[in-house]
Amino acid sequence: MNFVTVEFLLFLLAVFVVYWHLNRKHQNLFLVLASYFFYANWDWRFLGLIVVSTAVDFISGPRIYRADSSLRKRAWLILSLTVNLGILGYFKYFNFFAESFVSLANSLGWYVSHSTANIILPVGISFYTFQTLSYSIDIYRGELKPTKSLVEFAAFVAFFPQLVAGPIVRAKEFLFQLEKDRVLTGKDLDAGLTRFLLGFFKKAFIADTLAIHVVDPVFSDPGQFNQGTLWLALLAWGFQVYADFSGYSNMAIGSARILGFRIPENFLFPHLAVNFSDIWRRWHQTMTRFFRDYVYIALGGNRGGLAKTIRNLTATTVLSGLWHGASWNFVAFGISHGVAIGIYQIWRHYKRKHGWGWKRHPIPGALIGWLLTHAAWCVPLVVFRASDLPTSWSYMVWLFGKTGETLPALPVFVWIALASVVVDHIAGWLLERDPELPEKIPVFAKGVTFAAMIIFLYTAVPRAVNPFIYFQF
Repeated sequence: MNFVTVEFLLFLLAVFVVYWHLNRKHQNLFLVLASYFFYANWDWRFLGLIVVSTAVDFISGPRIYRADSSLRKRAWLILSLTVNLGILGYFKYFNFFAESFVSLANSLGWYVSHSTANIILPVGISFYTFQTLSYSIDIYRGELKPTKSLVEFAAFVAFFPQLVAGPIVRAKEFLFQLEKDRVLTGKDLDAGLTRFLLGFFKKAFIADTLAIHVVDPVFSDPGQFNQGTLWLALLAWGFQVYADFSGYSNMAIGSARILGFRIPENFLFPHLAVNFSDIWRRWHQTMTRFFRDYVYIALGGNRGGLAKTIRNLTATTVLSGLWHGASWNFVAFGISHGVAIGIYQIWRHYKRKHGWGWKRHPIPGALIGWLLTHAAWCVPLVVFRASDLPTSWSYMVWLFGKTGETLPALPVFVWIALASVVVDHIAGWLLERDPELPEKIPVFAKGVTFAAMIIFLYTAVPRAVNPFIYFQF
């Protein structure tokens, strides 16, 4: 049930009407049923996996909390980790590791055969698995008390607005909201509908327009295009990924808001970043926080000097790359980020030590930092999109010297889509300096703007509905 379809809009409207006619306990139960229906609409066969993860962690949580020894506490945590990561590993990584082992064995002359299993990846499994893990780990760390209500815990795990593609919501950010009465306010309704409309615009117009007219044609056969076209497609691909995923996050946040819930932000205008650490602070924030708190810090964080910090950062980025998909492309993507952030950490270390920098000329320094950051961000996106590593490498080589054809004349909507991302980030730059800016805009101006957006979407949105990019993760 894609968020940009009439089917989902009718579903959300029905949930909204029924939900606000129920008391809190019935609201929570209704959310569970609605969320299970929503997920089953994708593929009912995998609904049982959510039920298993929910049951295991609901049982494990109180036992971790009340365990009378560190050994028992650790044993229950290991059970939770084993079940959840075992399910994730089997469905997402079994074929990848099996095929990689066979390739390695054959290269050594062992001649191992392997029949690839027809394993379908359950939609959203990476997201809801991380959510349930946060519950058990935070209880183990003493940062959260277990819930007594199975219904509330099930509603947290399966909450449909962010179930299949995030944001990754932790138990301590959401469970307490289920435990108290919710009241629909005009402010929540206005904020929720605004976020949903903006997200719809990003996905249905910006992302899909760029995909259909630029990204898909070029990446399907990059060898026939010239250098300038390849750079344009790469820029469009970076904008498409941002508009697609941040659009989904906006719609998820907006849908949750009209039901009385606050879920965390997932994007902070990443194209404003002026260094590579800043990119990670702004892009897919909930995933970054998860890997920071449960992987990077667990490995030692920035304790132990520069070399160990870079090692821990690289290990974290590689794992986050592999989280995106079972492919050597994503491993390479993670390594490239590890290298980039490692270089930035080395620069930062010696800048502090020797007083390097642009203290007298901060604007040129920020501009150079911005250009280098986005070059290091955009070029590795090729492996994120290309079918395999050889194709990725060829594309990156062609970026710096290739003659071939250009795309046919692009429709004006493509240029409007590219400009929309720029406008979005200009608005983000203004919001960072004045967070109260939206409240200063007159209601009439908002109404006219949104009405114009709806009319524009009706005429400009491509008729084909593309799936969200992050649904594959």
